[in-house]
Amino acid sequence: MEYRILGRTGLKVSEIGLGALEIGRDWGIPVGTDFGRPDEKGAERLLNAALDAGITLIDTAPAYQLSEERIGKAIGYRRHEFVLATKVGERLNDGDAKSHYDYSFEATLAFVEQSLRRLRTDVIDVLQIHSASIDVIRAGETLRAMRKMQEQGKVRFVGMTGNVDAALEAVKTGDYDTVQVSYNVVYREAENELFPLCLDNNIGVIIKDGLARGALTPKVSALPDDAKKQKMIGERLISECVAKSLHPNAYPKSLSDFALRFVLHQKAVTSVIAGTRKVEHLLANVGASDGRRLTDEMVRRAIEIVDSAE
Repeated sequence: MEYRILGRTGLKVSEIGLGALEIGRDWGIPVGTDFGRPDEKGAERLLNAALDAGITLIDTAPAYQLSEERIGKAIGYRRHEFVLATKVGERLNDGDAKSHYDYSFEATLAFVEQSLRRLRTDVIDVLQIHSASIDVIRAGETLRAMRKMQEQGKVRFVGMTGNVDAALEAVKTGDYDTVQVSYNVVYREAENELFPLCLDNNIGVIIKDGLARGALTPKVSALPDDAKKQKMIGERLISECVAKSLHPNAYPKSLSDFALRFVLHQKAVTSVIAGTRKVEHLLANVGASDGRRLTDEMVRRAIEIVDSAE
């Protein structure tokens, strides 16, 4: 595993982080029975395997249902081994059909206290506004509450998750240490303005959806028929950008491996969080951070494949 510094936080984190959504909530492209969250023992195995494999960034949220509680129970005793990122503003209680959103000052304080209890920790390393809009960033009420938690020593650094426009707004305020946005070979909006701005301001960049919610994995074949373009892109990336050789030093090994390496090709990116329910997939994801980078030619060809499908 390779490591990078999370912007001005100074935190050293693994290039591949663990997105802990799937250990607490049903999620993803259903392939057979591979859809539901694991049981408690399965979540415990996955979390410990992540730390054993060198992952040092774990990203969770109250909206991930059982995720925070399972992290605290399974690896709370290993708290010193990882950087813990969670969120405020969105909650999805177990059994609810829809998320509940509340970015108010008092609700934010309550989010933090509840997360600390569930996670069995005294401090959250990176507290992020979940699905922040430009309006939420501009209002500043959530940030004020996060700052209060910082003053009390319960939060170390503050960040946000959301679309690129909201992230740009956050960076321009100068108040946020990290941003988390979607980025992958198919969706590259963050390249244009956000990544350069983050580099200029030493902002940590965490990437979600690096695997396009499963569309840049072998599950691409299980996409519905109305996703013909995504399937075609996946097939072409496999045929033209993924090594066919069985030699142990050949890379990328798979579509997923290529997709993660594509994200890590970006200098502005600190870490890409990848979620999974299976230890074997986790270990395969970790393999994308072996120090070998995609060549500029590989990246250029992948972009050509994607853009020609528009």
